Order: sequence, then structure tokens, then C-alpha cells
Amino acid sequence: MVKIKHPLLSAEASGMIGPRLTYSKRASGQQVRIQKAQADVITDGRTAQRNFFIEAYGKWNDLNAGEQGQWNDFIN
Repeated sequence: MVKIKHPLLSAEASGMIGPRLTYSKRASGQQVRIQKAQADVITDGRTAQRNFFIEAYGKWNDLNAGEQGQWNDFIN
């Protein structure tokens, strides 16, 4: 999300608009650039991490609404 310090398109903004347009501040001043898509390299570490999140997501969905509410209260 873009963080605006002054009126839009004037003094300063940083972050992304949409999937590719990036606003940032450099020593030379403000810039807007297109962010290149990153390669999704499949490694053992990434696969293990993704599997961990898939498993956690499944366990979260196995909880009933009351249990999910208790966890949300604990986290917040």
C-alpha cells in the first residue's frame, strides 16, 4: 500500500499501487517504477514452508467458531 506524506502526486509517496507500480524515495528524489515479477524458484526450503502453512490453514479450519474466537482474543 502506498504511504502518502503530502497530496498525491506532489511531494512524497512510497509503496505499491497494484501488483507492479512502485513509488519510492531515493537520494536523487522521488521515483515511480515498474516492479519486475520475481521468479518463483522451487526449493526444498520453500516447499517445506508452504506445506507448513497449508497444514496450519487446514488445522485452523478444523476449529469451530468459538475456538477460533478464543485464539483471536489471545493473539489480540
